[in-house]
Amino acid sequence: MENHTIIYRLKWIGIALLVVFPLLFLGSFHTVGPVSARIIVAYGLLVYTLWRGSTDYLPTRGIQFYFVYLVVYLLANLLNLTAFDTRFIKDFVAIHLICCIITFAFPRLFKSEASIQGAWIVIVFGYLLDAVVTIMQYNNISLGWAIGMYLNPFDIENIAEVRTYYSDANEFRKSILAGIMGRATSNGYFIATILPIVTYFIWDKFKFKTLWAYTMFAIAGLCIYYIQQRMALAVAVAYLFSIILLKKTSPTTKIFASWITIIVLAFAIDYIQNYDLSKMGRLANIEDELRSSTFTALWDFLSDPQKVLLGYNQITNEEDKTMFLILGHNAFTAALRLGGIFLLPTFIVLFYYLCRTLVEIVLFSRREEDYRTMGLAVGCLCYLLYSQTHSAGVQSGSIMFWVIYMLTLQSHRIKYEAIEAKGTEGKPLKETIE
Repeated sequence: MENHTIIYRLKWIGIALLVVFPLLFLGSFHTVGPVSARIIVAYGLLVYTLWRGSTDYLPTRGIQFYFVYLVVYLLANLLNLTAFDTRFIKDFVAIHLICCIITFAFPRLFKSEASIQGAWIVIVFGYLLDAVVTIMQYNNISLGWAIGMYLNPFDIENIAEVRTYYSDANEFRKSILAGIMGRATSNGYFIATILPIVTYFIWDKFKFKTLWAYTMFAIAGLCIYYIQQRMALAVAVAYLFSIILLKKTSPTTKIFASWITIIVLAFAIDYIQNYDLSKMGRLANIEDELRSSTFTALWDFLSDPQKVLLGYNQITNEEDKTMFLILGHNAFTAALRLGGIFLLPTFIVLFYYLCRTLVEIVLFSRREEDYRTMGLAVGCLCYLLYSQTHSAGVQSGSIMFWVIYMLTLQSHRIKYEAIEAKGTEGKPLKETIE
């Protein structure tokens, strides 16, 4: 009877996750009446949490300072008279407040090993779907564009025009189209963040599951080539070498694995492009006109005391649009633009506590061989690293980050409480229990 009860619960956990996760990530593209599906699901989670009277909460300093960050952000935009702008209200209500709801609802929704594993399975499914769609779009397969149109209709509205242009495009342009015009809009972020999560087996002792991890790495490498995301490549390679250096093996094994990895990467490039780096497109080009002008745009921004004081979120001309685009490609300059000199220090503190908590969890999880939690935490760190060169980030509200971050905290807490219950030694991590 007890086994039937467990199976029944697992079934409904699986159903709930399959509904909640996709709609949190993709629901903003689909509306039900005047509001998006994401808002309905997110605020439904809030009602559920309040109805159940949950007392589960994880008041880490990272979460606390995110709330402080939002208060300062709102006050700064009230003072600079942009708080009532439609765009600001939409971002605040449909993104930032939903991130807050995640911090309240997920401790209630994910309370067991089964629920965390269920979430991991859904993440893996999303990772594979994203990869398949990207590959199909790169090869101009109709089904890939159809799926992309359904998942993200705003990015490929002119589908006929795109496909016509695509037919005559060279390999480099195909990569850009697959990355920008299809579902892969945030695929660089997605790959860099999710790769450590779907490959957490690799940290364990050598076993058959390691083959799965290598397959996921291969898929990531192929998709990174197709979408031409340089930062995703850098993060993926850095993660690969971190595995070699930090994995619990002998120094000889680490050296051998490093050489093997370098050889495999070299032969992969040779196989794809026959050592012709010019065919690698953006992946072989470190020059970037947009990011190289960051300091110029920042200096122009700093030269205006009013903008520095309260931020600047009004687009009145093409120059403003360019400034938004350039400063937005770094989490810290974006925070400065969003709320001025008052918001930037708040974001710096927020960023510090997020990183500190995640590093502590990585070290704890590695010691306890809790590799799933470790993979989640590393994924969050990869996201924070990626946000230093790209436009999305915690400063602008990120559903992806807060979903993975809360899963990390919950997975860590489950492991820690299990250790405590067995009476093992080990001091609690202050960041995850204060």
